[in-house]
Amino acid sequence: MTHSKANDDEAAGSGETLAGATDACDLGPLPGYLGYNLRRAQIASFKHLDRTAGALELSPGQFSLLTFLDRNPGVSQKAISRAFGVDTSTLSPVLTALSARGLLRRGRAAHDRRNYAISLTANGKRRLAEMRAHIEAQEAVMGAALDAGERVRLLEMLGKVAAALERA
Repeated sequence: MTHSKANDDEAAGSGETLAGATDACDLGPLPGYLGYNLRRAQIASFKHLDRTAGALELSPGQFSLLTFLDRNPGVSQKAISRAFGVDTSTLSPVLTALSARGLLRRGRAAHDRRNYAISLTANGKRRLAEMRAHIEAQEAVMGAALDAGERVRLLEMLGKVAAALERA
């Protein structure tokens, strides 16, 4: 059997078999690992969004960035970097790509000409609204699997996990 990233993603996403395999595979301790299950949920979420909103050509990360910019017009790249916990060198190509697509604009900040103020364009606001409708539909699908109390507890628990990993 040849090995590829696609096989890894299929195995990680299904939790039962490798892509193309007919026999169940032993996943060992993986199903008991929080990280493994977080990744499975993330893969399922990304695949669902690709099926329902792929034509919008926005990744979940780009949606998050556009949402942040919608709430914080004129914000600096440094502030975005701090808010998302990513290096500015990682963020820069994403901003450049979104700018090239006409979804955001970068201009010199009035209060500090050394920095850029980043804001959504009208096209960016429209694309964000379209994607938000898909995100909210996905949230409804996920929410239907949980009762209201479970959803609140899950959000709290995920916050605790993230905080613990940031402290470690």
